[in-house]
This record gives sequence, structure tokens and C-alpha cells, in this order.
Amino acid sequence: MPSHYRFWACAAGPLVLLATVGCQDDSRSPTEPGAGSLATPQLALGSNTWVARKDMPSDRNDFALATVPNASGQSILYVMGGHSPGGGGVSQVNAYNVATNTWTWRAQMPVPVFKSNGAGVIGGKIYVSGGAVNFYNYSAALQVYDPAKNVWIRKRDLPAAGAFGLTGVIDGKLYVLTGCGGTPCFFFRYDPASDHWTSLPTPIQPHVDGVGGVIGNKLYVVGGGAWGDGTTLEAYDPATNQWTAKGRIPERRYSSASVVMGNRLHVIGGSVDGPDGVIRQTRTHLAYDPAKNIWITKAPLPSSAHALAVAGKVFLNGLPRIEFVGGSRPGNNWQYIQ
Repeated sequence: MPSHYRFWACAAGPLVLLATVGCQDDSRSPTEPGAGSLATPQLALGSNTWVARKDMPSDRNDFALATVPNASGQSILYVMGGHSPGGGGVSQVNAYNVATNTWTWRAQMPVPVFKSNGAGVIGGKIYVSGGAVNFYNYSAALQVYDPAKNVWIRKRDLPAAGAFGLTGVIDGKLYVLTGCGGTPCFFFRYDPASDHWTSLPTPIQPHVDGVGGVIGNKLYVVGGGAWGDGTTLEAYDPATNQWTAKGRIPERRYSSASVVMGNRLHVIGGSVDGPDGVIRQTRTHLAYDPAKNIWITKAPLPSSAHALAVAGKVFLNGLPRIEFVGGSRPGNNWQYIQ
């Protein structure tokens, strides 16, 4: 098995994400920061709180995730691809309506992949690039999903196959950073209008299985295991076409989930290196404030989560929340109230 897959297999570990918490109804019980189980039901949900939502109808991990509102303006979270516990890539697609707390099945992906380079939304369509087809092969496919028509189409392939990466959207263009480590690192910009890819300079540090997001027209990326220091936060500015090192994350981590909310980059769960050198799952939830260049500690996950879950920004009753989904049922859908 190649070295980059040995890392992935080691990082994935036992599939135990949130397995002790059952599915709840809409009147969710809030979880107090630091609590390991559901708290006593309260009349009102507090801030900096995690609440359980309806389980995703399939047990799978390492998928692409994106939110697109429906015609009624409700947030619909799309879970695309990934792999079942212990299996290869799957083509399954689920849609979660945050307002009604319900899941539906949608058209399957043409190319089943897991550990893709994430997803970006442009013009109401979801762009998913690359990914692992199996434990030995990466894809260069750019797959585009139209939620309004429930159809997938293929666009021009990436110039090079890649996985374990991340994606951001700036000024209507897709920025794709493939995982840097055991395979070459690539950074591309895609223009949907011309269906053309442009090569860009790669980051200072490798970020295999790193996380990030777009804040203020800059792409931030942090973390990554096996290669690099795992703590360096970097920002790419399209105006200068350069990467700049920012404030380090307090602990080396990888296989985390991330999402931008309130102009802050939230990094949730994942794995950390213990003092004895053993990789451990973490419940830590940190938020990076680029204006102050500092990391802020938020309410931890109700249970440890590793290389399984993905986070997305959604709206409920007009207020932003973080949806954290993935892993085995019960307990594979949590929502964070800031």
C-alpha cells in the first residue's frame, strides 16, 4: 500500500463517530459545552451549543458537502459520494432539508469518489473535483450537480488527478488545492465560463487532508498530517497570487472538518498527535479570527470525531448554523448554534 494511503488508513481508525447518541426529534436537547451526553431538555437553545438532528440515512464518510437553498429559500445540504465504513467509493447522494429536518435521495454521482477536493457552489450548481476512486487511484474528474434539475454533468477534467484537498470559491471561480504529501501537490483555478483550468503557486507547507475556507476573498488552509508541520495556517490572495503564513493552530491536527461562519474559520474534530506519539481523535472546536489573527476555543463536539465527518454552513429561521454530518448511525448529524 502506498505511503499516502498508509496514512489515510491509520488516520481513519475505528469508525466510532458519535455512535452512542440516538436520533432525536425536532425539539432537540442542547448539549452543554464539554458534555459527553445529551443534557436535560430546555425551553430555549443556548448559544455555543451542539444539538442532535435527524440521522443521515446512510453510514458513510469522507464525502463532499455543499449547501444550496431551494426555491423556498430553505437550506438544503447535499452529501455527495464518500465511502461506506470499510468500503471503497460510493456514488450515493443525499439531500438534507434543514427547515423540515428530513433527508431524501438524489441522482447518483457519475464517478464514485471519496476524499475529494471538496465542493464549491457557483450559480446554484455544485462543483466536485477529484477524489480517490479506490485506495490506489485518484480521479481528475470535475463533476457538476444541478440541484434544480437533479442532474450531474462532467466538465473539463483537472489538469492532474488529486484528492485529500479542499475547494474555495472567489469571484465566481473555483480554487482547488489537492492534498500535498505522498503525491504531488497542485493548486488550480477553474473558470466555469470558459471551462478552463489555470495552474497557481502551491502553499509553503504541504497540507494533505488539511482544511480551510474563504474569508474576505482569500483562501485559508491549515493542518494536514504525515507531511509538513501540521500547524501552519496559510492564506492565498488572488490579487497578489501569493501565499502568506498566518497564526498557527494551537495543536497539530488533520482529518478535521471546517467551515466559514461569521468571517471565522471553524475547525472541528479530527485527529491530533498525543504526547506519546499515538494518534488520537479530538472533540476540539476552534475558530480562527483573521482580523485579530487569533484562535478562539468553542464548544467541543459531544463525542470525538475523526476522519469521518464534514461540516457545512446552513440557515435555520434566518440564523446561520453549522451542520456536522458523517459516520455511523445513530448520531451522524449534529448542528452547532454559535
